Amino acid sequence: MRRIVIVGRKTAVQAHAERYACFDDATITGVVEHDDEVDIDAPSYDSLATALDAHEVDAVDICGPGAASTDALDTALAAGIPVRCDPPFALDEQRFDRLVSRASNTSGWLMAHSPHRFSRLYERLRSSVETGGIGAIGVARIKRTAPFDGPGWNVSYTGIDTTHENTLCAILAHDFDVLDWTFGTVDRVFVRKRSAGRYDHVHALLSFRNGGRATVETTWDSDVTPSPRVEVEYSGNHGRVDFSERDASTALRGEECSLTVDPLEDDCRGRLLRTFIDRLRGVERPPSDVAPENASQIAIAARRSIDKSIPVSLTEGET
Repeated sequence: MRRIVIVGRKTAVQAHAERYACFDDATITGVVEHDDEVDIDAPSYDSLATALDAHEVDAVDICGPGAASTDALDTALAAGIPVRCDPPFALDEQRFDRLVSRASNTSGWLMAHSPHRFSRLYERLRSSVETGGIGAIGVARIKRTAPFDGPGWNVSYTGIDTTHENTLCAILAHDFDVLDWTFGTVDRVFVRKRSAGRYDHVHALLSFRNGGRATVETTWDSDVTPSPRVEVEYSGNHGRVDFSERDASTALRGEECSLTVDPLEDDCRGRLLRTFIDRLRGVERPPSDVAPENASQIAIAARRSIDKSIPVSLTEGET
């Protein structure tokens, strides 16, 4: 039985606890929440250090981006305990280097995949690319509207930072992760941010070492909560694959009645947590004790590109 402490805000913590309850080889031994108390049958603590003093713990699950829970990430890795979080786990080079070094020099390790990798829609998209279904990769386009504080899929971004740039980079990091996963290694990123009163908008242009390109646009509204919306399109020299929010919705609803929804343990986040638990068995550690690193590296470069309004190379610095 794997003993896990979960850290984060109420909604995300509750969602993760419901999925762990579906697994017969994991149990929640403590909760460190950032806001209101959660309805979970486990003791609550005001810090991860206190929770670790009170229990034998096999792993820590940070429910949201690691960059929003810096103390918990540091504490877990310093104690040599494996930890999972959403990307990015850092938004500056110093913190990135420190966490990678700490994970490499202790018995702990860090897994920071986006839940998008475990979505069936993204899985189909990657399969089409890998099997050559669209030919040589040319251009990827992703557009996303990211409401905050609502009941949707991205509430875990709430409170990541007081600056919009860091929040937007945390949203972009999920798309950076799946692009790295499906498209290849990113060589350069150029990101522009625009504020228009009620909302912020970023437009990121990514160049890949294999010659492909991608654009990612994200709009964030902190005052008005729009419906979550996503449009994903990959184009190659032989075809195109795409999906939108409508595809995600129709996957759950037929023409006349609701279709069977994935059980909690088998939706994208459930499959992500299942992978984390399986890795705790010691069969498979991240190759460099941090997996994946790239999404956070791209987010850091994007943050610098927004700050200086210049393209940033991931291998050679600013260009």
